[in-house]
This record gives sequence, C-alpha cells and structure tokens, in this order.
Amino acid sequence: MSKLRRSAAAALLSASLMTPLWSYAPNVQAAESDRMVSFLYFNDGHEISPVSDKLGTRGGVARIKTLVDSVQGEKIVAFGGDLGGGTLFGGVFKGFPMVEAFNQIPIDLANFGQHDFDAGAENTKKLVEASKFSWISSNLTGSDGKPFGQVPEYAVIEKQGIRIGVIGLTSAMETTTKDGSVQQRDVIESAKKAVEQIKQQKVDIIMALTQEPVADDKALMAAVPDIQVIFTEEEAEEQTFIHEVEAGNKFIFAPQGNMGSIVHLRLNKAQDGVKLSHEILKADETVAEEEALAKLAADYQTKLDTELGKKVAVLANDLPYGDNHESRFRETAIGNLIADAYRDYYHTDIAFANGGGIRASAKKGDFTLKDAKAILPFGNKIVVAEVTGEMLLAALENSVAGVDRLPGGFLQVSGLTYVYDANKPVGSRIVEASINRQPIQKDAKYKVAMSSFMYTGGDNYTMFTDAKAIVGANEALTDFELLAAYASKLKTVDAKPEARITVRGYADVPASHWAQPAIKALTDKAILTSIDEGRFAPQASVTRREAGAAISKLLPEASASSVWTGSGLGTGDESAALSREELAVVIRWLYEMKTGKPLQGAASTAFADDAQIAGGFKPAVAALVQAGLVEGRSTGQFAPKEKATRAEFAHLLAKIPS
Repeated sequence: MSKLRRSAAAALLSASLMTPLWSYAPNVQAAESDRMVSFLYFNDGHEISPVSDKLGTRGGVARIKTLVDSVQGEKIVAFGGDLGGGTLFGGVFKGFPMVEAFNQIPIDLANFGQHDFDAGAENTKKLVEASKFSWISSNLTGSDGKPFGQVPEYAVIEKQGIRIGVIGLTSAMETTTKDGSVQQRDVIESAKKAVEQIKQQKVDIIMALTQEPVADDKALMAAVPDIQVIFTEEEAEEQTFIHEVEAGNKFIFAPQGNMGSIVHLRLNKAQDGVKLSHEILKADETVAEEEALAKLAADYQTKLDTELGKKVAVLANDLPYGDNHESRFRETAIGNLIADAYRDYYHTDIAFANGGGIRASAKKGDFTLKDAKAILPFGNKIVVAEVTGEMLLAALENSVAGVDRLPGGFLQVSGLTYVYDANKPVGSRIVEASINRQPIQKDAKYKVAMSSFMYTGGDNYTMFTDAKAIVGANEALTDFELLAAYASKLKTVDAKPEARITVRGYADVPASHWAQPAIKALTDKAILTSIDEGRFAPQASVTRREAGAAISKLLPEASASSVWTGSGLGTGDESAALSREELAVVIRWLYEMKTGKPLQGAASTAFADDAQIAGGFKPAVAALVQAGLVEGRSTGQFAPKEKATRAEFAHLLAKIPS
C-alpha cells in the first residue's frame, strides 16, 4: 500500500492538477459478493498521545493505528484536517509529529483544517512535503489562484471495482494565521466545480471531506446533490454524530474530537449501485496502543516536557481559563495578565488579547514555559499598530457582537475599560469606552498591541485595514514569549479582575433569546439571579432551592420550604433539579395561590408522550395547557421527565399574574 502511495505522489509531480489524485484497478476482477471496500475516517489530530479529561480517555495515534489494523480487506484511510496548532503540542511542534505518525499508520488521504495553517502557510507546505500520504483541497488556492501547495483538487480511487470520488473543503480560514498566501474560495461553488470534473471519471459514489459546521454541510449536500456522503469536523468531544439525509440515502458523519473515534463506512458494489453500511470505532481506553506509535508519542511527550519545564515565575493565585469559557464574554484575571504582557513589552497605549486564543488555566505555584505555552498555544505574533479611536470603537463592537455564542474574538484588554450591554442590538452594545478615564475620541490616534491574526482581519477585525503598522509580524515576538517574559519580570504574578470590562444584561441571553423578556423582568426585580457576572445559564437545570426562593418572593406569605409542602411535592433534596412535570405542579399551585382561582385540569393531555406523565401530575399539566401557560418542548411532546431549565422556569413565572 505504501508503494502505491509513493508511486501516486511521484506521478502527481508531472500530472496536471486537474486530474484525479490516483486511480487504481486490481488485476483480478473480484466476485460481485466480494466487492467491498472500507472507508475509515477520523479528524482533529491536535494531540499525538491520548487525551484524558472529565470525559474520559480517548484518541492517540497508537490507538488509531490499532483500530485501522483491525479492519480487514481493502480499505482507504482518510484524515479530515487539523493536525497542527490549537493546543500546546500543536503549537510547539507545528504538526510534524502527527505527519510522522500518519505516515506510519498509514493514511491515504487528508483534507486541510484551518488549524493546519496556524504556523503559517509555508509551514503547511512543509507538512505536505513531509507527508507520504496525499492531501487534497477543492477550495483553497495560493495567491496565484492555483491550488494551494500544488495539491490536487480531488481524488478518484478505485478498489474492488468501486470508483470513489473525494473532494476536500475547508472554511473558517479567517480564524487562522493570515499572510495572504492562501485564499479560501466559496465552498459550494468550488464543490460544484470539482464534482463536475469527478463525474467525467464515471465514479460510483462521490464523497466530501469537510471542515465546516454540519449546518453548512447540509446546505452543501442540498446544493450539490451528487455528494452522497460527507465526513466533517467534530461536533463534540464526547460523541460521534451521524446525520441521515434523504431518508438514510445520504449521510453526514462527524466523529469525536481529538481522534476519539473512527467512522467505518463499508461500500458494497451491487448491480443496482453501491450500498452503504457503517459502524463507529471508539478510540477509548479499551483499545490497546500499537507499540511503535506508542513509543513515538511517548518520545515526543518527553521532548515537550524537557523543553518547557523551565520555571519562570510564581503564581500567587490560580489563573483559571474557566469551565464556561469566561474569557470569551467577560473580564478574567488570566486575560488581564496576557494583555498587560503585550502592553508592557511594547509600551503601547492599550493592548488587546483575543479570548479565544486563551486555551488553558494555570495553577497557583511555579509557573513554567509549559504553562505559558499551554495558555497561548497558537504562537501568534504580537504586532503594534497606530489606530484611530473610530477603529477602536468598531473593534469593541465586533468583540461583543456574538457573546451569546462565546466568540473567540472577544477582547480582553489593558489600558482600556469598556461597558457593554448584551440586551442591545448588535452594533450598538458598547455603552462606554475609556482610556485613562477619558472617553475614546474617534479622531484621536492610539498605539495598540494586538495579534497579527487580529491585525490582518481574523475574527472579522477588518477595521484595521488602513491602520499604520509600527511593529510588523516579521520583527514581532510571539504571544507565548511575551507572556513568559512578563511573568519572569514580575517574579510573583498576582493578576486579578480590575473592572476593566463591565457586562450589563447576560451574554448568554441576548435580546433575540425566546425567554429574554421574562429573564430580564425577573432579574431586574431580583426574583431570579445570575449564575455569575454576565451569565444567566438559561439552559441549566433549575433546582428546588432556586425555585423555592424565587416563588417565595412572589408569594411573601410562603417560605421557600413551604412551597413544596403547599404544592404537594413534599420535602426533598434542595439541590435536586426539578423535572418538567414537577414544575407544572408547583406553577399551578402558585397560580392558584396568587389569583385565588382554581385551575381545572383533565385526567390526561393531548401530548404524544402523555403516558410518560405520572398520573398525579397529569391534571396540573393539562390545566396549565388549557390556561395557555405551558407548551411542549417539541411538536406533540411534553418531555415530563426532562429537567426544567432556568429559562423555562423564568418564562412560566413571568406569566403568573402579580
């Protein structure tokens, strides 16, 4: 198999870029019943060793090798993208250990992810050169308009008499290093072009390797109906998602992040076409690690520890990144430290640090180079530009435009304070913005330290196009170096929030949220409270303690504890989450107590899952439905056993007459 890849790669050097990646026909025609090929797909290869966290242990190249070897018969092994950048390991080694490992698995085919460009396009080209497998891209080009890195635009692979066409598509290139040497073409138009070329090869099936959200994959499949299978990027770290399209005739596969699983798609050739079946191979702790690649991974981990184990400072306190990505919607101590590091080194008026670039926490005690690199793994160059106040205000508006989605472009700041209101429309959320306690003047000029990624338009920071560069990327230091140098200068780091950023409203409950009016009304009256600054957590479960406290404020004659005895739910664990059917009972009781009017309910409801509602709860659910207070969660379903959310609780409380 490796000889096939090497000969194919050699042929590519002299072949036109418009030709298929390779075409292989066996010498002996297989029997119809034996014409089966396995297509194995995984992606998100940031870490060479298994990842261990609160979700368990998963991934690692040695486990991937074991799983690939376990699949018998003819097979094609494909990687979906992101083997460099994004983590400490990727930031230090820039993807080369992963290429070395993939050469040994071996894989046959790879698509680009945006993180494969985090160390710059020239580094990506070197990764391609080091690969014994082949890369494809249908929509990434160089500045000359030709396919990036001279890789083919598609592949046509024939095994067992089955001809398979594969395209590669990458989006979100605005979120990686931008140096002008790689361009992202329109995904759908590029796909149409590549598919038309593939169809001339008389293939049996066309598939796509993509790096884009599943919603975009569905739009792609609708726009280019010849695509029957899409292998895409991860939707979650903890599970694989399989989306069936057109009643199961088409599929979109999204395996676990960090190489947590392999999608095994079987293609069987029959007289009426190619039949598909699939299974998911989980790369968890039950899978033995292949010895050679386990050693390779261990050797690289040793190199990483040796290189980065040097102590540079002492932390007086923990520096949490935050379980809820706080650096992406409010001020954090770690964000302040990073922005201060940039501003201190360059002596600028202000400094910006992208919240999405902060990827790890640091514990109190010794602070090492490894800690600094883990916090800032991308290795972005920090440049200095002279910008106008108008540009700054536009940048701040962009920073808070999507806080409900926890955007990577949310700005941690130094030398600047600002207030934003998440309840206001996008584009007018900045309420105040000051430098040295003076409002930002639109015509004034300020020196700003920021990442080259941001300066060149990443995360939609296009307002700096005409800003004058004072320190360019070629002479700038990296974010990691500046953080380590600043910590070393301080010797003891005691970073804290300092009211640089003030949040009004809730970042996770924008004006467009369905329960926003109810949440705002109840929190303004202090009937409900936030989880922490800037966050209401509308999807979090509501507990008996929270519900009892809120209801007792609406019904002063009732204590928090008497709410449960009065409603008939009895005493229980105060930290327990309320189910939706329990919520119906207590809301019915509250309504009757507030109005003095009984709410009559039938013995059953019209919900399709009525049988799942406990008998004693059905009258309450039916009564609330009849009164127009309650609706189902989805068409025809009440979901009685599901946990009630804080948003649902707020929505119902707001309907109770005062």
